[in-house]
Amino acid sequence: MQCRYKERVYICGDMIFLSVIPTWRKSGKRRGRYRATSEDQARLNEKYAMLRLQMTIHANYNRHDVRFDLTYNDRYLPADEEQFEKDQQAFLRRARKLYRERGVEFKYIRIPAWSEDGRPHVHMILKGGVDYKTLRDLWGMGRASWDYLQFDECGVIDLGFYLGSQKRAGKTDKIHERAKGQRRWSGSRNLVKPVERTDVHTYARHELEMLADAGYGKRHMFFAFAYPGYWLSEQPDIRWNDVNKSWYMDAVLYNPRSDNLESYARRDDGEIRGRRRRKS
Repeated sequence: MQCRYKERVYICGDMIFLSVIPTWRKSGKRRGRYRATSEDQARLNEKYAMLRLQMTIHANYNRHDVRFDLTYNDRYLPADEEQFEKDQQAFLRRARKLYRERGVEFKYIRIPAWSEDGRPHVHMILKGGVDYKTLRDLWGMGRASWDYLQFDECGVIDLGFYLGSQKRAGKTDKIHERAKGQRRWSGSRNLVKPVERTDVHTYARHELEMLADAGYGKRHMFFAFAYPGYWLSEQPDIRWNDVNKSWYMDAVLYNPRSDNLESYARRDDGEIRGRRRRKS
């Protein structure tokens, strides 16, 4: 059975997330289907939930937008998860009205979470353009902190990973586990979906084998040629699967001339600076 490598590319603002997976073309006898174990499937679900959050953040926000964290003081601690949800919805209604009055598009991502001691808090990503003090006063049940999103050549992937890995309340263990079927994060309906394209670049097996053995410099040149205008963000994840005897690859690319990198990756003379790496 002939193996071909299929590529999926997700364009998210100035970032590209790409994934290369094997596919098989029938040639006579049908190949047995590989079924992932429950542990493998759980890991895949976690991986793709995190990836969807990261891609959604990059497709909708830039360096002018903000991360907003809301906590409770003892007086206003919610008695249960239902009250916690009502508090969040009330804040979102007030915030939506404020943004409308300011003539700014209201777009949010929210990640409810619990700390190790069981205290609920909320992480949000909001559009900028609204006075922070006014927005903070809309909460009124504890501290509200904020900061502008800070992009580097990896975008805000680290922030997406941190937010996506937050503890979620569950039925058996309120602090550590999410209940079955509960979403890790949610967002407004006007969030833009990443632009998906397939087969932007065709990969041969020998190319993946070459990339697996190559150093960062050679990998960087390969992706810069294959995707003009984009640079390799970090070392791609290239792995061999012993079960189906095939290669898999995940990589992230970025536009080095993105406005999001203005305070990070540009010298005074306007030249673009790549990632510096220590010599091993």
